[in-house]
Amino acid sequence: MLAACAALPSTFADDACPLEIRVVGPQGEPIPGIAVSPVGGTGTVSSDRGLACLPAFEDDGVVILTGEGWNVLTADVASGSRHLELRLVPAFGEEMVVSATGNATRLKDVPVHLETVGRDKILALQARTLAEAVEYTPGLRIESNCGNCNTTQLRMLGLEGPYSQIVVDGQPTVSSLALVYGLEQIPARMLDGIEVLKGSGSAIYGASSIAGTVNLIPHQADHGRIEIDIEGNTLRGTESETGGAVRGLFDWGTEDRRRSASLYGQRDDVPAADVNGDGFSEVTRRELTAFGARGQLVALADQAQLVGDVHWVDASRRGGDLTRIDRPPEETAVTEAIDTETLAGSLRWLHTIDATNDYRIALSRVDLDRDSYYGAGFDPRAYGRSTGNTTVLSAQFDRVVGRGTVSAGFQADRDDLFDEQLGYSRVTEEQSDNLGIYVQDDRRLGSKVTLLYGARYDDHSALADGIWSPRTALLFAPRSDLSVRLSYGLGFRPPITFDEDLHIELVGGGVARVLRNSPDLVEESSRSSLLSLEWRPDFGTRGNAALGVTAFDTRLDDLFFGREVDDPATPELEILRVNLGGAEVRGLEASATVRWGSSWQFEASFVTQRARYDEAEPDFGSRELWRTPEHYGSLSVRWAASSRIDVFAGAVYTGEMLAPHYAGFIDEDRLETTDSFLTFDANITTEVPLDDERSLRVTVGGRNLTDAFQDDLDRGPDRDSSYVVGPRYPRQLFVTLGLRL
Repeated sequence: MLAACAALPSTFADDACPLEIRVVGPQGEPIPGIAVSPVGGTGTVSSDRGLACLPAFEDDGVVILTGEGWNVLTADVASGSRHLELRLVPAFGEEMVVSATGNATRLKDVPVHLETVGRDKILALQARTLAEAVEYTPGLRIESNCGNCNTTQLRMLGLEGPYSQIVVDGQPTVSSLALVYGLEQIPARMLDGIEVLKGSGSAIYGASSIAGTVNLIPHQADHGRIEIDIEGNTLRGTESETGGAVRGLFDWGTEDRRRSASLYGQRDDVPAADVNGDGFSEVTRRELTAFGARGQLVALADQAQLVGDVHWVDASRRGGDLTRIDRPPEETAVTEAIDTETLAGSLRWLHTIDATNDYRIALSRVDLDRDSYYGAGFDPRAYGRSTGNTTVLSAQFDRVVGRGTVSAGFQADRDDLFDEQLGYSRVTEEQSDNLGIYVQDDRRLGSKVTLLYGARYDDHSALADGIWSPRTALLFAPRSDLSVRLSYGLGFRPPITFDEDLHIELVGGGVARVLRNSPDLVEESSRSSLLSLEWRPDFGTRGNAALGVTAFDTRLDDLFFGREVDDPATPELEILRVNLGGAEVRGLEASATVRWGSSWQFEASFVTQRARYDEAEPDFGSRELWRTPEHYGSLSVRWAASSRIDVFAGAVYTGEMLAPHYAGFIDEDRLETTDSFLTFDANITTEVPLDDERSLRVTVGGRNLTDAFQDDLDRGPDRDSSYVVGPRYPRQLFVTLGLRL
């Protein structure tokens, strides 16, 4: 049965709610965000005061409560009941996730290794964008790759961005063009959660999901509310200039809970910062404006859902020469300026035919336009334009067969890319079509073993022949608090344009690279395996933990590598993408989450890894993969000091790594061993009630309070803009005022 989200206020009058359910914790504290679903009907989510409103039961019935970090509770409800209090206890692995199979499953029952980031954590981090929302996720690392424009990428299991797939509601609509700056162009407040699937154990995702898949769960109305946040912040290196943000959210729903809608808007301004005082940016000036809407209709006697959404994003960024930042780019020594407009929409139909059959169909479209300037030395030719249109049609059919669920489906996607940089004689016009067909079986083998196995066939336009990618994952649970997971999968990267190809680097006062593919370039293939062990002990009636260790190993063959093939007759540095040979990335990831009631939650993770080429790369003669630290990790603490005060504190560690440093400011190219970095973030939120239903929230905090930042940056117009490592921002302080209605 499909559950619909309802609209409900934070308190109910006696005549306003037929059945009021109050969800509380071990000490009677209210618990928000718990899904409350009657068996055979549509459900809702508990409000900030732990209240949920359901229709009255004409006969005796049953409700099921699920929520991240809490046990699953099944409760009987007598006919005619008006008020009910249900008490939950902390429990890890009970939250429902969808990313492994496309079907809602308890996290502890999923065979693949999966991490979740709930909306409560997104809010606790005061995250503005996707990049900030996942910074404290075990095994993930967000890095900045350019001092002029701050292009970012997400690294997982030691692999760079193109080895992970970012999907929205399971749809692969985040294209290569969108990913160049996309991590900072996806507003965090549009998300209800993030699910991070590690490894390639699931066949429902594309063959490029080698390190894993990040599935973004869009926000959907759960109860009627209005939220408005206003933030002011200051960043070291911006002199007197300050930044700020305005965010708004409006949720609505009908009394019968069959229709609901959510509207959001966000405006963010980040001033450019010159940290080392040379007149050139380390932090790019950014402006982000976003609006979106998402609606849901429950139909066919509560057996089906139609979900539609649309969003528009206008994002601009500019960095480089800050002494002339308000002048046209061609009147500056160095400037990278990018204006991006994105319009996206989707429709999703889900239908439960009966107890053993269901299906879903989804159609998504994203149109992206980007105007750019990548230039140095007052160059009037350095303007460019890029467009990208991505269309995805997918369908999946599920059938319960015995003790398992067999899923079969397809994903057909087309990505039209046009990138024009006439000043550098570069025009890329590419149409990529891919049809992926998959079948997968999620099967219980006795009471302790679950096997997920399947295969995917991809017919890609850049390849002469289709490619089969078998995937499998195994869960062994010898005890209720112990899980062992093993996954294995094959994947590939086709010889097409990737996001890093669409960013032009500036070195030595000129263009650093014009990249093209070798005529004999073939697809890069991979084999990924992962083994994890998780123990979930309890401490009395209020405390519990999830302690895990994961070993990962990824083998890459026919590795893509950008080799310098400079033509002295041209002012640009030419790069040719070739197949280098092989590489292997292996390591261990340890994580721990400890929770004490609803008051304390502690999370920590640490990764140690080794990433090596089979043979030394040709530019510097190194066997170590660049920009891949051998050690990194994070820890955080969330404390609900009272019903009105919440505290967050966290630290992120990035170890030493090798990074290329090209000549310009320095005399000759060299491979540097970078410093390690440790940053601290903290904030405190207090809620001031205005009346029974409205409140004012005040948050005061800081990011990178240690002000850890790279101290060997190049200086001046001849710098290597890509020689950027470590924290993305210097110290930042902020204050946020939030109104809840």
